[in-house]
Amino acid sequence: MSRMSCVFTLGIVLTALTVATTLEIQPAIIGGNAVDIAKYPYLVSIRYRLEPNIDPYWHKCAGVILTETAVLTAAQCLREILTERVMIAVAANQRKGNEGKLYPASKWVEHPKFSTYTADYDIGLIFVDLPFEFHGSRTMARSISIRAERPAVNRLATVAGWGYREEFGPSSNRLEETKVPIVSQAECVDIYGAGEVSERMICAGNVRTGGHDACQGDTGGPLVYEGELVGLVSWGRGCARPGYPSVYTYVASLKSWIAEELQKAQV
Repeated sequence: MSRMSCVFTLGIVLTALTVATTLEIQPAIIGGNAVDIAKYPYLVSIRYRLEPNIDPYWHKCAGVILTETAVLTAAQCLREILTERVMIAVAANQRKGNEGKLYPASKWVEHPKFSTYTADYDIGLIFVDLPFEFHGSRTMARSISIRAERPAVNRLATVAGWGYREEFGPSSNRLEETKVPIVSQAECVDIYGAGEVSERMICAGNVRTGGHDACQGDTGGPLVYEGELVGLVSWGRGCARPGYPSVYTYVASLKSWIAEELQKAQV
């Protein structure tokens, strides 16, 4: 996300972009604990391979199940990919391997206003033709609802994923989770500067001490409060640094776009 690195990875290690350039997708959670995917049945691993029929599928980003055939993720995760090389891994604790069930992606769409320079409107949808098994004994998948309002400042939200365990790696092979306090919009703007944090973003992290955060590889994954989806991992300055909370796409602010795209896809 340009401004800092859409989910962590730049020279100053932003979040997956690069300050003032184009964003770079960054492939766990810092200060977290291992957790079973059964606790997050809506969380998926978005996997991609460079060469069809040759390369294995590698974890690229995270996402969440919205309907039986739609996954919500960050728009940055959809740049420069081909759908025939994308798989959605459901009910998998590991970031690679054959655990869980794989669903081929059939198409995807990103928000038309998404900018790799500003990281604004960082949201997209991936569709599958084979419906997710919401009632299967093997996959235990389910959808997650979108929270209508922002959680109060300092309330603890949860973020989970397979990303870096430290700012410069390595990644976690197993799913991890951590809790981060919601940061006020005003404080986040003061930290990152005017014009950097839009109303379509929400910030979370321990500003004073750092230590707990999402990082590379967690991009597109959920920020959850009271069992509802609040945000998607998007960008930030480094990972778990004191003074710099992570910035998430605020999903409720883009709910009308999501509804329109689901209607077009008739899902």
